Amino acid sequence: MKDKLYKLFKFLISKVFLFNCLGALVLVVIVVVGINIYLKIYTQHGTSVTVPTLVGMKSEDAIELIKEGGFDYVILDTVFDDKVDKGAIVEQTPEPEALVKKGRKLYLVVNSKDDEMISMPQFVGYSIRQVNSLAESYGLIVGNLRYVPDIAANVVIRQVYDGDEITAGTKIKKGSKIDLILGLGLSDKTTLVPSLIGLTYKKASNTLLDLFLNTGAVNYDQTVINRKDSLNAKVYKQSPNYSTINEVNLGYNVDIWLTVDESLIEAKVLEAEENAENAENDNETE
Repeated sequence: MKDKLYKLFKFLISKVFLFNCLGALVLVVIVVVGINIYLKIYTQHGTSVTVPTLVGMKSEDAIELIKEGGFDYVILDTVFDDKVDKGAIVEQTPEPEALVKKGRKLYLVVNSKDDEMISMPQFVGYSIRQVNSLAESYGLIVGNLRYVPDIAANVVIRQVYDGDEITAGTKIKKGSKIDLILGLGLSDKTTLVPSLIGLTYKKASNTLLDLFLNTGAVNYDQTVINRKDSLNAKVYKQSPNYSTINEVNLGYNVDIWLTVDESLIEAKVLEAEENAENAENDNETE
């Protein structure tokens, strides 16, 4: 027994055993370091990149930017959004400016390049106020109003698209303008021109429709560059001007000019208020 223990002890302190132990230790260190390096490379440990802002960009430009940044992408859905340019990015995940690993997939929702089609609703038989609300719910725009002698005053007699009468159920592009022919009643009616200064195109158009007037020429100044600007732009000039005494026939066209320059709008609002006050004072004097 003592002899066996002695031989074991001599083996444990022998150069062969120590060399093997050292070799095993070196191998373990190499394996651990190698795994650590591999994991750092695989997970790109300690490296991150910023997600670019893609919302609002054309999809072609966004995809080019994605590739330049070393990202991948997936288009999750295509939607119809009239507040964004056709073919533009509507949503993105992760959010802009988020820090992610290089090569991360970006998930996109893109606005369709095609026009959304809807079925033409029935406007005939409804009053202009009812049609105005109904058209908005369908995403249509009430275009020009034309009045003809008819006992059904301010009621739609015919609905017209692109110069031709259009029947309910016909497929039509969402956002199309529908012209209306309404009954004038048994007498020639007139109305006052309202003040449109400071209103968006939509609010100005609705204000005119409520008074049975048409939106005539629509002019945007140089500050209006894109669709978002056109939606936010406000009226700074109109023709004919607002008046509390001069009336026009129903169906009369009122031209408008729009801008996103708030200082110009504020100045024109004050000017319109002063002109209206002066006109009222002159009228009282007379």
